[in-house]
Amino acid sequence: MATYSTGIEVTWGGTAFSEIQSLSWSAGGGGAKGRDAPWTDEVGSVSLQCLNTANVSTSLVGTTATLVITGGGCGLTVPAIYESASVDTELNGVTKYSVTLKILDQ
Repeated sequence: MATYSTGIEVTWGGTAFSEIQSLSWSAGGGGAKGRDAPWTDEVGSVSLQCLNTANVSTSLVGTTATLVITGGGCGLTVPAIYESASVDTELNGVTKYSVTLKILDQ
């Protein structure tokens, strides 16, 4: 049975993103440690798009905090680093804000 993408909430450092339009995350494949295993810090990433500026700021780039995603069958709680923020506008449309976060190795 399909899982509906409703009721999704995303917080960064305790502050919620508002009016989320899309969200995707991937985790795994990184963080291998050991003498014979190559190490990588690529443990995952999160991308989201929203219609409100809450938590969308270039001053947050490079900061770390706890990322919490709930609802819609896509729950995740991890430490992450704020990688980028971008703005996309369209004539006579709405302004969309995009944020990319990198999941940190725990």
